[in-house]
Amino acid sequence: MSVPWKIRFAQHILGVNGGAYWPMHPDSQLDHPNRVLLGRKSWPGIEPRCYVSAMMGIIIGDGVRISREVGLISGNHDPALLTSFVASIPQIIGNHCIIEEGCTILPGVELAEHCIVTRGSVVTRSCLEPRSILTGNPARVVGRHDRPAPAIAPDAPHGYVAARDFADFARRNLRHQYLGRFGEAIAASGGGA
Repeated sequence: MSVPWKIRFAQHILGVNGGAYWPMHPDSQLDHPNRVLLGRKSWPGIEPRCYVSAMMGIIIGDGVRISREVGLISGNHDPALLTSFVASIPQIIGNHCIIEEGCTILPGVELAEHCIVTRGSVVTRSCLEPRSILTGNPARVVGRHDRPAPAIAPDAPHGYVAARDFADFARRNLRHQYLGRFGEAIAASGGGA
């Protein structure tokens, strides 16, 4: 999938969502792009009206498809002091997940590989069973699927960053303390995610 010229123009010329190292639609919103660890061929917010709030960190695997009007929210406000956030673990979305239109993924949620979250669902708890289908508010597992994962070339980019440069990019630009065990692995190995 190539990046539409309107998105590139908005990001690189006008500066709309210019902090993201991946393509983002100008009608989507992003907080804390340096707390997002992005897999290859995954572009959260490429569709319009998405909200990506990575206050406590978001890890997104390879080949994740995120539709329009999706909210990825990694932090909750502290009820005693609304200007601060309650500490939580990062949100993790496994490889080849599909998040359909209008879904919301809440703080601390982890989705296993190949999960499908159906339209309008609100995911409040982790789902660690690969190939699960989740639906509802709150979302619950309603079945399994055997959809094959599309192949992703090893040299596919992480957003705008070439695969060969991503480990160095991640060490220099991402806030590892918000990426849990993934951030520790980057810092310890000197390698990529």
